[in-house]
Amino acid sequence: MKHNAATQRERIRQYLYRCQFGATRNVIARDTGLMVQTLCRRLRELEDLKHITRVRRCICPVTATLNIEYRLSGNHRAAMARKLAKGEAA
Repeated sequence: MKHNAATQRERIRQYLYRCQFGATRNVIARDTGLMVQTLCRRLRELEDLKHITRVRRCICPVTATLNIEYRLSGNHRAAMARKLAKGEAA
């Protein structure tokens, strides 16, 4: 099954919305099913769009190495919450 870039970015945004404290790229790849190579590109794109931010460096639970943790930016998290609330109200 092929997914276009927009679909992959949306999967990452939705995953990070559910993951309140952020996640490393290997955790995101494991849980979303995206390949790490593809995920790295999408994370960069989302950073450029200011949808996600780098939070801190931490030990990745998947690889046990020092890795960057990503989280939705505050503005984007609020926008997704409004979108979900609007969808539930309809």
